[in-house]
Amino acid sequence: MKKGCLFLILIVGGLFAVFFLQAILSGPSAASKSTSDTMWVEGGNLHKATVSEWKNANQQNRLATAADWLSATKWKGHLNSPTDFERLKVKSQLLVDALAEASSGNSLDSLAVNELAASLMTISNDYGP
Repeated sequence: MKKGCLFLILIVGGLFAVFFLQAILSGPSAASKSTSDTMWVEGGNLHKATVSEWKNANQQNRLATAADWLSATKWKGHLNSPTDFERLKVKSQLLVDALAEASSGNSLDSLAVNELAASLMTISNDYGP
């Protein structure tokens, strides 16, 4: 990825960070987690982690955190059935994979992972319902 493009992503992410952080800190509603099929969304605690901490976390934690971010933003109000949660899981995995790709080097290790996630979610249409 070119430095100019990465810089643009970081700028967009910074602008989006205030809204994004407010939304993710509220997390998904308790009612949206009521079925046993949605247990995979629980346990995410990487909301304020650095990219380095994200890389060292386990897959379940990364997936649950990505689901929290998506359910608080692009998926807000769209989690009404088990099928919706299945689709959210696929989209959450896409975000986890994109974060892995975007942070494959060490140059972003000190960056807040939520800023990188916000940037990716802003520039991509792949994560919505």
